[in-house]
Amino acid sequence: MSVFSRLFKIGQSEAHSIVDKLEDPIKLTEQGIRDLKKDLDESLKALAEVKAMSIRSKKEAVDARSRAKAYENKAMMLLSKAEKGELDSAEADRLAGEALNQKQDAENQSRSADENATRIDGNLVQLEQNVKKLRSKIGHYENELKTLKARATVSQATTKLNKQMAQIDSSGTISMLEK
Repeated sequence: MSVFSRLFKIGQSEAHSIVDKLEDPIKLTEQGIRDLKKDLDESLKALAEVKAMSIRSKKEAVDARSRAKAYENKAMMLLSKAEKGELDSAEADRLAGEALNQKQDAENQSRSADENATRIDGNLVQLEQNVKKLRSKIGHYENELKTLKARATVSQATTKLNKQMAQIDSSGTISMLEK
């Protein structure tokens, strides 16, 4: 049984060795940065949609307030016409009551739209913070990538120089110079 476990461990270590050789930190970092940029693009689209929803909710609230004011003015106008005798008093009261009911509905819509805009603005602030964090992470990893590339270049140059230095044969060089 121990032979099989040893063979399994050897196979496992060889598999890890192969995977380690395939992993290039520079390529992995570049892929990570591409993934983060894709996430940033999606976050920016979501941010734009949320901003549009916020603007729309605020506009709906303003529109509802103006409708409420218009219904209030209409009710006042109907009551003043009834006082002047231009309109039947019962009919004016009925129409003014309907106008005031519509005013109340418009005020309710305005309150609802204001609450919705407030909630959306809270989400908007959170989303903007997330976008800032994501941009910061991307910048950090791009700087780290530059460092990795510089280290790799230095490492390759050092390896090449060491190989060249190892190939220099002091006796061969001296004999060449003597000739």
